[in-house]
Amino acid sequence: MKVLRFLGILLLILIVGFLVLCVVSPSEVKVEKSTAIDAPKAVVWEQVVYFKNWDNWSPWKEMDTTIVTDVSGTDGQQGAKYHFVGKRSGEGISTNMGVTDGEMKYEMHFLKPIEGKADGWIRTAEEGGKTKVTWYFHENLGFLMRGLFALMGGNKMLDQSFSRGLELLKNYSEAHKGDMAAGATPSFEIMETQFAAHNYAGIRKVVKWADMTKFFSDSYAAIGKAAGQRINGPASALYYKWDDPNQQADMMAAFPVSDNKPVEGATMAAVPATNAYMIKYVGGYTGSYNAHMALNKHMEANGKKMGLVIEEYIKGPNDEPDSNKYITNIYYLQQ
Repeated sequence: MKVLRFLGILLLILIVGFLVLCVVSPSEVKVEKSTAIDAPKAVVWEQVVYFKNWDNWSPWKEMDTTIVTDVSGTDGQQGAKYHFVGKRSGEGISTNMGVTDGEMKYEMHFLKPIEGKADGWIRTAEEGGKTKVTWYFHENLGFLMRGLFALMGGNKMLDQSFSRGLELLKNYSEAHKGDMAAGATPSFEIMETQFAAHNYAGIRKVVKWADMTKFFSDSYAAIGKAAGQRINGPASALYYKWDDPNQQADMMAAFPVSDNKPVEGATMAAVPATNAYMIKYVGGYTGSYNAHMALNKHMEANGKKMGLVIEEYIKGPNDEPDSNKYITNIYYLQQ
């Protein structure tokens, strides 16, 4: 009886101690890690935005060799999914929640051994001749999970995993930084043309890269409704300034319209006929980075000063389910 009483008291102490731990432990988990990679941004971005490449630098696949992964949806685009199953790692799904230049948002749904959800983002930016990568993770913990997470040393484990993941990404990217020169970057036909005079009705704003998808969606809906039959061309984006350090752009989401009369709720912009270089880009929006780089280098090589940058969305997700068939006309106007 004394032994049973002792065990009962011990169990009660452990339960009370665990509940106290659940109370005092934080309900949120946040991890943010960065590293500098000596490789072109385009090389690093390919590893980040395409789930098919995550196995090249996954810290969890390094720790658990039983992990099997598969990708569904249009890889590199919002809605794509990365499914993993492993004996030590359990099962889960990462979903691409949106892509802007240099950033991919993701959501994680842990299925086994314990169900849970988390979100985060991975950003890439040119900085000091290298590529800075920042990886962010956030999860809200349930009451009991707070205690379990604390007992397992969860913060330390996550910190080590994310640091190791960035180390593996750095190692892989630097080992393959010549891939673009070897032909991984597609070649583009750059045409010299005259951009015709246009009147645009749009919404101009300084927009964070992370907010661009929503900005485009909301702006095109509002302007499309207000301009109606005056619209005489494809949805377009006018880029006045691209700000890498602050990860934002001074831009306008706009439609060309038949005249310069005001459109309710819109900013009017008249673009005169201008000499320009142009690429007809075919493919998903994440890959257009290479087309922009090609145009930028072409202008520099020809001693031209860049003016306004304009994208015309000839065929996109509303017209074509396969992102490989999207068509975007990219113009670099000359000053």
